[in-house]
Amino acid sequence: MNKRDFWKRTWLSCAMAAWLMMPSIAGSWAAGAPERIILDVDLAEDVDDAGALATLHTLANRGEAEILGILVSSNNEWVGPCADAINTWYGRPDLPIGYQRGHQYGYRNPKDPGRETPSQYAERVARAFPHDLKRSSDAPDAAILCRQLLAAQPDQSVTMVTVGFLTNLRNLLDSSPDQHSPLDGEALVKQKVKQWVCMGGIFPSGRFPNGQGEYNLMYDTAASVRAVNDWPTPVVFSGFAIGAGIKVGARLRETPESNPVRACYQHYNGLKDREAWDLTAVLYAVRGAANYWKHSEPGFCLMHARVSHGYNEWIPAPQKHHRYLIELMPPDQVGRVIEGLMIEGNRPIP
Repeated sequence: MNKRDFWKRTWLSCAMAAWLMMPSIAGSWAAGAPERIILDVDLAEDVDDAGALATLHTLANRGEAEILGILVSSNNEWVGPCADAINTWYGRPDLPIGYQRGHQYGYRNPKDPGRETPSQYAERVARAFPHDLKRSSDAPDAAILCRQLLAAQPDQSVTMVTVGFLTNLRNLLDSSPDQHSPLDGEALVKQKVKQWVCMGGIFPSGRFPNGQGEYNLMYDTAASVRAVNDWPTPVVFSGFAIGAGIKVGARLRETPESNPVRACYQHYNGLKDREAWDLTAVLYAVRGAANYWKHSEPGFCLMHARVSHGYNEWIPAPQKHHRYLIELMPPDQVGRVIEGLMIEGNRPIP
């Protein structure tokens, strides 16, 4: 071997070693205890919820996460079965699913309260792929299921992740002692939850230029005001801007047609890239800020209710326990990490 080839091979070896040691690529988190995750999705009007489920399942396959259960915050009888189909594909057909019910949404636009949340893909996927749950309302009440799941876990060990409306979290906080725990909802959350990761809000401004608030927080305004303002553990917000710059989904073409997540994107937009709002919250919940993002200063995200919608206000305050994510790694690089996870689990577990 001549000197030029020797140094070329040496450089390549060093580069490969450095690449493998990068946590965002090699997934070295698996060496530690997996993060206990309860994921709350709407899985209806947008498709990034399906991508978030795919990302979480892959992280669980890697040993980085333990999925305790899935909650559904939208009002749609096909969303629960669609989630069940995705869980089944990933080899977790018995993963508990909870569904919101019996509560009117508090969004102040009179045409929206109580409406069914539309979906371009939930029914099609539920009809086409194997699963057991027949309709969303066959699942247990999400808040009661969440109480059961939390009560069974060690203290301050669970990360709650919401990528939809906050109806279920409001109902959890308002829940009463039951057979699962003698604690009321707020006390149970304070005892069992380590942190809440919320995909929602606009930071630091709180509103878009037209004055409107972010969708997840404004849809059920009453629930958002209760959950955000009164949540008793640390909260990290992956705001609108974090996911807006990250586009993923087109590489699902590399996965088989028997993949229900691929089918979700196919029905939604023809397997084109889509913003990764919900997927960023899942990635943060499992891996933390890592080298993807940095945290804001401590503060408080105050939710306001208006006649037409709710919106958030960011108030810096060193003694408070809210933070929001700030971009660090270029969005296209974060997107490659996320999309790699989306397509990694492209075969069902035997």
